[in-house]
Parts: sequence; C-alpha cells; structure tokens
Amino acid sequence: MTTEWGSVSSWVSSLLTGSSLVIAAFTYYRATKDRRRTLDEAERAQAARVTLWWSNPRKARVRNSNDVAVTVRAALPDDEASSDPLGLGPGETRDLMLSVDLEGRSGDLALIVIDSHGRTWIRRGDGVLERLTHVGSPPSAGTQLRWEFR
Repeated sequence: MTTEWGSVSSWVSSLLTGSSLVIAAFTYYRATKDRRRTLDEAERAQAARVTLWWSNPRKARVRNSNDVAVTVRAALPDDEASSDPLGLGPGETRDLMLSVDLEGRSGDLALIVIDSHGRTWIRRGDGVLERLTHVGSPPSAGTQLRWEFR
C-alpha cells in the first residue's frame, strides 16, 4: 500500500534503522563511560593503597600497601604546617607526630601522595581522594609535622 508519504514498509524500515542507530549510540556511550571509569580507577590505585590512621591524638600511622614506592607528605590546610616529603617503600609503615599545639587538628590533616608515575593526589581528613594538578611548596616557616622512625 502506497500513499503520498510512502509505503508502510518504508516507514517500518526507517523506524527500525533509526532505532538501531539510537541503540548503537547508547551502547558506544556506555562502553566509553565504563572504559573511562576503569582507567580512572587504575590511575587512582596507587594513591588509594596509601592509608593513614590515628593511634593516639598526636600520632598517625601511614602505610604504603603498594608493591612500588611512593612519596608522601602530610599537611594541614593552606600549608600552615606540613611534613617533609618521605619516600615509603612497598609495605612500609611510618609514624607521623603532631606537635602538642596541633593535637586537636588531626581531622584537618591531609596526606599528599605522589605515585610512581609522578601524579600527585590528596587524601583529605574525610577520606576523599582526589588528584591535584597544582601542588604548592611546603611552608618555609611555622610548625612542622615530623616523621618518626623506629
């Protein structure tokens, strides 16, 4: 059956072709999104395996659970106090001491991690891990946080 607008079979064929294109575009978008998420997780993996926990109000432990070395630095917001950068080998744990005047600030402490690829990450006191694109230099004066070696 043919009308001024074409036959029914032409309309059905066009609808099926259009639907196929929409499904293909959606599948491509989803696959790209999944691939990006997998790459992001792989990129974050080293920094995510560096953990910090408090053993008392002035002493934190930092552990590198990676099979490669990373560099870490602890800092309070706006670099009002920070530690020297420290290389942590695979499976290594170090203690970080806060001075007495910073005892109540443990929740503000952030851990800056430089992975083996040179990417810089920050894990804030609330546990959120994000990539840093600009890293300030450690403060030249003020209270310093110090690493404790056993």
